[in-house]
Amino acid sequence: MTAAVVAWFYQLSGSEVVEFDAQKLSISKNILGWTRTSEYLLDRCRELEWRDATSEGDSSRLQCKVGWRTVKFAKYISEDEATEILTSLQKNLPEVATQLCAMPDSSKKHFTTLNLS
Repeated sequence: MTAAVVAWFYQLSGSEVVEFDAQKLSISKNILGWTRTSEYLLDRCRELEWRDATSEGDSSRLQCKVGWRTVKFAKYISEDEATEILTSLQKNLPEVATQLCAMPDSSKKHFTTLNLS
């Protein structure tokens, strides 16, 4: 119940700004006038992807790997809004999109090879 109240309160009073540039990813969270900004160097970021809603109450919809950690952000956005963000990133900063969406060979466990010919 407490998590639901916090989520509801965040939706009403908070905001999140995600910014990409050639050097870094910045995520600023503002709740009732308090702003917290986290910045990540792009050369450490990879595997930017959309996340489905989870049953565990995690409302973050985008995530990427920064070094060994997973950073989750873009709370409460729809799949269409996430697609718009990713499309805009590809259109306006294609080199950054290529860097952020790169997946190492070990991450290909998400995919099944069909070997069709």
